[in-house]
This record gives sequence, C-alpha cells and structure tokens, in this order.
Amino acid sequence: MSCCGYCASFDKTLHYVSPAHGGWGVIRVAALVPESWLLFVAPFACGRHGALGGIEAGIKDRVFYVFMDERDIVSGDYEALIPDAVGELFDTLGTRPKVLFVFVSCLDDLLGTDNEAIIERLSASYPDVAFRSCHMNPVSMDTPNPPGVTLLDTMYGLLQKPTVRTTDGRRIVMLAGNNAALNGDCELSSLLAEKGIRLRHIGECRSFAEFQELGGSALNLLLRPAAQKACRSLETRLGIPYLESWVTYDPDDVARWYRTLEEKLGTGPLGWEAAYEEAQRAVAQTLLAVGSVPIAIDYQAVLLPFSLARMLLSHGFSVCHIAAKECPAIDAENKRWITEHHPDVQTLNPLHPDMVRFALRGTDCICIGFDCSYMTGSTKTVNLMEDEGLFGFAGICTLMKKIRDAAVSETDLRTVIREAKLVI
Repeated sequence: MSCCGYCASFDKTLHYVSPAHGGWGVIRVAALVPESWLLFVAPFACGRHGALGGIEAGIKDRVFYVFMDERDIVSGDYEALIPDAVGELFDTLGTRPKVLFVFVSCLDDLLGTDNEAIIERLSASYPDVAFRSCHMNPVSMDTPNPPGVTLLDTMYGLLQKPTVRTTDGRRIVMLAGNNAALNGDCELSSLLAEKGIRLRHIGECRSFAEFQELGGSALNLLLRPAAQKACRSLETRLGIPYLESWVTYDPDDVARWYRTLEEKLGTGPLGWEAAYEEAQRAVAQTLLAVGSVPIAIDYQAVLLPFSLARMLLSHGFSVCHIAAKECPAIDAENKRWITEHHPDVQTLNPLHPDMVRFALRGTDCICIGFDCSYMTGSTKTVNLMEDEGLFGFAGICTLMKKIRDAAVSETDLRTVIREAKLVI
C-alpha cells in the first residue's frame, strides 16, 4: 500500500479541514437523551459554533448558552455564572428538563474549575433534575478520553437498574456507540424478536423513563469504539456484559459474529443463513454492475475502511484510494493485508495540509463518502456517514445497492454535504 508523496499518511501536522469533513458533533449526540437540555458555558466564538450546530440539527429549542468574556474570567465570577444562569433558565421557561448537560469549553481546562462542586450545588437546589458536567474540549482529541468518549460515558452513566421489568416483559439487547438506529430492514431485529428479545437504541426512546429501561439490558452491542468506555462502565456498575460488534461488510465476518452472538445470548441458532446468501448475491451483483471502475473509501463513511477495502479487493473489485487520518488498531490487520497483496492501493490523509493542492481532481472513481468525492471531484458518490443505519447482512446489501446506484448517477456534493448537517 502506497502513500502519495504530496500527502504523507498519518503525519501529525497542521490540519486541512475541507467542507466535506465533520460528523454529528457533541450537541446532536447529547440530545439523543430524551427530555434533556444542553447548557454551554463558553466564549462567544465557541458558543456560535455550537449554536449553528443546534440549528442544523433542529434542536435549538433544547440548547442554551452562557457567554463569558475576559471580565468574568479575571474577576472570578465564572463559577458563579453557571448556577445563576440555570436558575434564570428554569424560572424564565417555567419548566425543567429531566437532564441538564452543562458543557464547558477548552478554556475550562486552563481555569481548573471545580465543575463537580457546581453540579452538587445545582443538584441540591433542583433534586428533580439530573445534572451532568461535560467537556467540549477539542484539545483532548489525541488523548484516551476525547469529548466523544467522555460524553457517551456520561450519557449512559444516567442509566440505573430498573426496579420493574419492561412493559412487554421481553429481554433487551441495546445498541451502543452508533448515533442513528439501524435501518428497519436489518435482519438482526427480526431474528432477535423471534427469540423474545427486543433490540433497542437510545435514539428510539421517546421519554426519559423509556430510556431508563435500557438499564435492564441483557447485553450491549458495541458498534463503535467511542462507546467502549461507557460499555465497560455499564458492565461494572449494572452488570450488563457487552459484545464488540463492529460494522463490517464482509459476509463471512458477519456470519462469525452471529455465531458469537448466539453463544453470548444462549439462544441457539438464530436462522441467519438465508440473509448470508442474499448478501453474497448482492456483492456478486455489484461486481457485475461496476466492473473495473475504481472505488475510493472514506474513513468518515465507514468505521473500518481497510476492512471494507479488503473485502472489495478479495471479491474482485478495484480499489484506488483509502482516505483515513489514522488506522485504528481494530483495522490494522486489514491494512497489513492490503499492503502485502495490493501495494498499489493509495492511502491518503484527508486532513493533511497538502490536500489543498487537489492533485487527485479529475480521478474517475466511485467514492464511498464525502471526503473522497471532494478530493477527487467525482460525482459518483455513495452518500454514507459513519455506517449510519447499516449493520449485518442487510447493511451489506444496502451498501452494495448504494455503490450500484452511484455508478450510474451523478451527485451534487454541495447539496449532500449541506443535508448531512456536518459539524467539525
């Protein structure tokens, strides 16, 4: 596997952030907790960024701000601002949320505010509200606990063991780490339902009480590494085991995962074999449709870009580029395999400042993800972010159809990016 000379892969250097880069952002993720509000305590510029994210996500009525300036910091009034603002907020609106996430910015890392003391004070004043301290601090992105990790741990830390069984009495398996619920055609839900097990996702909970039912889950399925800390905490605190369930588009990998799931749940055979055959046919059908047209894969589109590239290459597809800012440990073996068997596949770091040269413009390829489309200028775009909605054999079939559709249609990348509501 080669790296382009103008874009040394995985260099730690300045970042070039293109319009195609971004994701859900902490505001949209935190708002998954039903009946929750978000209070951001930050300088004006940080608040503006968050406000725009809230508007884009359609949740601006649940997001509030305390803007501070240099006088607040120098005078020491910063810590007093938060309790006063919360009181004003509740009094003005005449209602209270079930949860209030209080977000502080990078500046707080320098000030060393005792946020837990503030949370204790607020909890004593409003015992009917669950207050939680959160950090929106990009300076921690290269640490083991970046904002995405700590936020999910805080969110799922709200769960308690239910005192009564769920309304329908069925066991629960919870999805963790994926921002969006799985598509309705995913076979996992129906296969578990036949065994009396209900598949649940936080995004489908319409009330805080319904969200609390997840605390009685029999098993958590960990779909993305960002939620691993949260799953470990739930296992320690509530005794809920978890199973690593990375999204993969290799039918054989999915089959192996299902066998592990059967053992974990003790259900016996789940009956996924027909879905496996359908996924195999979908891959073969897609190969016939696209032939030798090269495919570029973006790490923002899929969690495991090297795994997807290996699957495609193993089935006879042509892969030209893999755009990734790094190679996660869970994908390292696939990267090594590609390096050994397909050294002509290029690895690109879309955040490298040299990408502003747009040396790949004019490349005719099918792009899985926005970054690759932006770098190449290709109009053959698979509209996908973070494996959203995809899982199991149905996920493979859906991705294959998206590839076939992209091969014969043109995409207006500007419109697609705007509709994706990307937040840096």
